[in-house]
Amino acid sequence: MDLESIEIFLAVVRTRNVSKAAKILFISQSTVSYRLRLLEEELDCKLVERGRGQNQTCLTKEGEMFFPIAERLKNIRYDIESFKDISRHPSISIGCVESMAIYLLDELNNQVAERNNKVKMHFMINNSEHIYEMLENGQVDLAYVIEPIRQKNISLTPLFTEQMVLVASDAMKLEGSSIHPNQLDIRDACQFDWKEQNLNTWFEHWFNPKELPYLKTNSPPFAFSFMKSHVCWSVVPHSMGKRLEREAGMKLYTIKEPPQERICYRAASNGRHTLYPDAIKYWDREMKRFILSKPWLETAKEK
Repeated sequence: MDLESIEIFLAVVRTRNVSKAAKILFISQSTVSYRLRLLEEELDCKLVERGRGQNQTCLTKEGEMFFPIAERLKNIRYDIESFKDISRHPSISIGCVESMAIYLLDELNNQVAERNNKVKMHFMINNSEHIYEMLENGQVDLAYVIEPIRQKNISLTPLFTEQMVLVASDAMKLEGSSIHPNQLDIRDACQFDWKEQNLNTWFEHWFNPKELPYLKTNSPPFAFSFMKSHVCWSVVPHSMGKRLEREAGMKLYTIKEPPQERICYRAASNGRHTLYPDAIKYWDREMKRFILSKPWLETAKEK
């Protein structure tokens, strides 16, 4: 069966119009009509009803029955094309928390892509809880999480640690390189609503809970955009602080009485077969090299 005719049939179904189907497929209306007729002759039934001289169409009963079959045939074609690509280029699926993916691993991924374009990376960004579910379901080959949830079928290996630091707008004119929480006003804060590192507990300890921060969010990109255009301060992982220092002109400070350091874990499903173990080993080596190249990241030791 000609899969191009299947594509044309599906386009006619979705647009309910021969001329629109021809337009989105970049072919002539006569070609659409001809291919549909060939498909109907092959199936020995009429699939589409169209009034004489009219472009509007509707499915016959047989057309409605054939529609889900056509969808499956189309998906099989895409699967075959994907298989051809995968067989040429090993791929790895990685689950990762947002703050690490956007402000740290993007740099590593760019470096790997420049040196080795044969390995294709697929990053799936989510919170730690959902990433564990993706590992269980086999949606990702490995993952990087901040919250260590012990599960029978998942191995957790501490990867690196990094300090939480203070970033502040230059206009705040904070003196020195190390700041005590008592020097800060919560009303100028961009506070992250994260349970990792007991960050909320740290804020509750040092600041009056009746006074609200300038902004409170759990989204690093949203906070990043806000901090680039407002006079404020925030407590962030060192890797994110370095990016804010470079791209937003913010000042970086150590914190006296800081929150807990952030620990990143490598998570993988126990006993699960992976299609490209050598590609994963290659990525792991690149990750180790990358961590060693960043002085503010410290290789973690398993407890």
